[in-house]
Amino acid sequence: MQVQKEETIDLRSILHLLRKRLGLIILSTFIVTVIGTGYTFFIATPAFTATTQLVAKLPDSSNSAMYAGQITGNIQMANTINQVIVSHAVLDKVQANLNLPDSSFQSKVTATNTTNSQVITVTATYGNPYTAQKIANETAKVFSDDIAQKLNVTNVIVLTEATANTTPVSPRPKLYISLSALVGLIIGCGLTFLLEIFNNKINTEADIEALGLPILGATSFANSEDFSNPVSADSLVKETPKVEVASKDETTPNNFPRRRR
Repeated sequence: MQVQKEETIDLRSILHLLRKRLGLIILSTFIVTVIGTGYTFFIATPAFTATTQLVAKLPDSSNSAMYAGQITGNIQMANTINQVIVSHAVLDKVQANLNLPDSSFQSKVTATNTTNSQVITVTATYGNPYTAQKIANETAKVFSDDIAQKLNVTNVIVLTEATANTTPVSPRPKLYISLSALVGLIIGCGLTFLLEIFNNKINTEADIEALGLPILGATSFANSEDFSNPVSADSLVKETPKVEVASKDETTPNNFPRRRR
């Protein structure tokens, strides 16, 4: 029960701290979101992809008993071709044929195939959709014309040629802006906790008790409302009891005889 109470107190303290620094958290989130939005729309280079598909087969065998093994060999050959397509032997020729000066050209082309499939998908990514289209088609052409024969692959069929896709695959504005807002929120919360950790001021009685120091007294603070209706000094003095004095008519006659001189 005590542990649960302490956890509740800690949770309340955290919520109170976040509420106290809410302005800092909102400001941090806003600034980072603006930076992320500016980067997404004005700085980041858009990337476009183009895809072509091809099938490469080994020479057909005249022995029908080896047909099943030939299919397995074609699938294994497809995995090998994936690595060959993205090698310098292919991409250096593609880059030279298209006269592209990009030094990181090799990282812009990928070749994959699904499990147990002979279909090879060649994907080119570039900052211009039409250049990406040329890269994908030229990669398939260079492989089928120059490299396939060296691997004893005599039958290369291009299933689909690449087309220009004018929709960029990156950056994705919604994703980037959402991540920017999340990062800004995390930074704001982190700054809030750091400021609290390095804050050496004593603000409450709980801070004094946490240090193990005795509390000698407490001073209450007056609000502005306390001074809106000032109290006069006369009202602070206790009322003295009223003494009623009888009138002359109500006084009892003096029965004492007068002294004569």
